[in-house]
Amino acid sequence: MIKLSLLLTAFLQAAQVFSRQSDTLTLEACIRIANERSPLNKQKLSAGQSVQYKIKNLTTNWYPTIGFNAQAIYNSETVDFSDLMEDLPVSIPSLPLDQYKIWADINQQLFDGGTVRAQKAMEKANYEADIQQIESQLLSLRQQVSHTYFSMLLTQKNSTILQVSLDDLGERKKVIQSAVDHGAVLPENMLALEAEEMKFKQKLTELNYTREQLFEILSILLDSSLADNQVLTEPVDYSNLEETLKRPEFLLFDHQREFLSANQRLIAASDLPRLFAFSQAAYGRPGYNIISRDFHTFYSVGLGMKWNFLNYGDSRRQKKILDLQKDIVDVKRETFDDQLNIQLQTERSNLEKYEKLLSQDEQIMKLRKVIASASLAKLNNGIITSSDYLTDLNAEILAKLVYENHRLLKLQAAYNYRLLQGRL
Repeated sequence: MIKLSLLLTAFLQAAQVFSRQSDTLTLEACIRIANERSPLNKQKLSAGQSVQYKIKNLTTNWYPTIGFNAQAIYNSETVDFSDLMEDLPVSIPSLPLDQYKIWADINQQLFDGGTVRAQKAMEKANYEADIQQIESQLLSLRQQVSHTYFSMLLTQKNSTILQVSLDDLGERKKVIQSAVDHGAVLPENMLALEAEEMKFKQKLTELNYTREQLFEILSILLDSSLADNQVLTEPVDYSNLEETLKRPEFLLFDHQREFLSANQRLIAASDLPRLFAFSQAAYGRPGYNIISRDFHTFYSVGLGMKWNFLNYGDSRRQKKILDLQKDIVDVKRETFDDQLNIQLQTERSNLEKYEKLLSQDEQIMKLRKVIASASLAKLNNGIITSSDYLTDLNAEILAKLVYENHRLLKLQAAYNYRLLQGRL
């Protein structure tokens, strides 16, 4: 009984821990879920199956081809040797007017100049380029998830600060109300505090609606239903930047060049001769012995060559076109590198900027806290009005909001930097 009680207690504790964990969200988990549940993964799977079928189809070009045929012919006349042989004591039977033939043609490719190999290389390069294009789209999805997550974090933090400020304002109202009751403060000061309290509640309502909207967006990106009570946790601070780049676009450009190179090899292969073996097995009459009137089997085997050696410079021009397309790919890569470096430099500058701003924000918060405390004491003693006090209070709250805003923006800049590098 004691063991059962202990097991039940352990189970309940584990359930509570799991429940607490399920109420929290992390950026890493959101990125992972969005990446795994994206419909783009189905596209990757379809592309992989498609290239497998294409490679198998190309491989069959080395298999022998077999074709079955049949025909029956009736001719109005045929070869007749009777006029030529009438003076000779030899008779040659006349050929039948009806002819029948059933046969199979068998062909085997022996040398294709590297055509199949080049076609396979093109299909593989095209597949790899498609995969990296999808990876690029998945990276954009992860960036969208990160942007939404940090927007929700900022909304959540602002709501927390405003709620704490609202609670503090409620406590201070009690103090002011006591002063009003004792005649130390004019009743009009309470009206200003109540109006400010309504403003805080209004801002909290606006933030709640913004949070709900962002939750809906994140639910769509994750393809999951998120509970309203889930709390976002701040990601790990990655302020130490690395210079390693793992963007899928780099591989995309490489595979595009591989595709064009394989296409050039295919053009070169088309200029080479084709060697093949062929055979024909048949049954019917007449066969190769045209004077035979009997149904019988007959066959033939041989070697063949096909060579289109004169194309009037078409292959050379096609190769030049592909060289120009390679140059276009190189230009696209250079343009991408420039834009990526600009974005990375922007995020590095943001990190440095917010680092300096945060140190200033901390000093401003300390000063604003002292000023607001002094204003509260003056209000309690009837030296200043509630409007003067609320001005200093709002300045203190604004300083806290700005600090949290800069702190989260600094954290977001670090994650944006890693996402731009392709390392998340």
